[in-house]
Amino acid sequence: MSHSAKPDERFHQRIAAALTEKINSGELPDGARLPSERELAAAFGASRNTVRNALLSLQAAGLIAVPPRSRARVTQLNNPAFLKQLSGAAQTLLARPNGMADFWEARVLFECGLARYAAQHASQKELDRLALALAQNKKAIGDPEQSAKTDVAFHGVLAEIPRNPIFTALNNALSEWLLEQRTVVIRAPIRGIMRRSYRGHEEIYETIAAHDAERAYEVMAEHLKTMSEAYWRSVGMKAG
Repeated sequence: MSHSAKPDERFHQRIAAALTEKINSGELPDGARLPSERELAAAFGASRNTVRNALLSLQAAGLIAVPPRSRARVTQLNNPAFLKQLSGAAQTLLARPNGMADFWEARVLFECGLARYAAQHASQKELDRLALALAQNKKAIGDPEQSAKTDVAFHGVLAEIPRNPIFTALNNALSEWLLEQRTVVIRAPIRGIMRRSYRGHEEIYETIAAHDAERAYEVMAEHLKTMSEAYWRSVGMKAG
């Protein structure tokens, strides 16, 4: 017995692929409304049910939103469905042997590059946003929960400076892991860890504001190394 897809199943997959291509090419940009189901059915020579199935698969992939009694709309990369998929993939990778160590290594390359880029290209408005995030992080010293949240927010501002939606989406997808990791570190009985974390952010900001790209890269690497060591120490304390 054949287990191949039925013709109408293959058809809705082809329609979904065609619409995905239009979205990826920019022909259907973020926020654009798709044609109605009736119009799509006529354009593809398909039934409305087949078109509906294609739209549902695009919605599951996070590419579109299909609100009740309204035409489907192309969603941005930061929409919840898209981030949920990325976050799920990240959690799967983290669960693998050496997954945490692999993520630390990837994070160093990612964030050191962001720091260097920010030092080279950040506008005054972006520097002001980073300074505000830094101030909020300083204010949270002594409050583990807020310190962890403002820590992640500071790094989130850095991810937005290149204005690259892929960087922002990746950072947002990892935010749950970052928040958990920061919370583990900050709640551990390591003396002065919140202030040390803040001081690392302060040095990162200062080098970026001074437009010292290479030093910004080095300071970020030093900060992440300090926090990585604190994380593994915290995990050891908890296990002990």
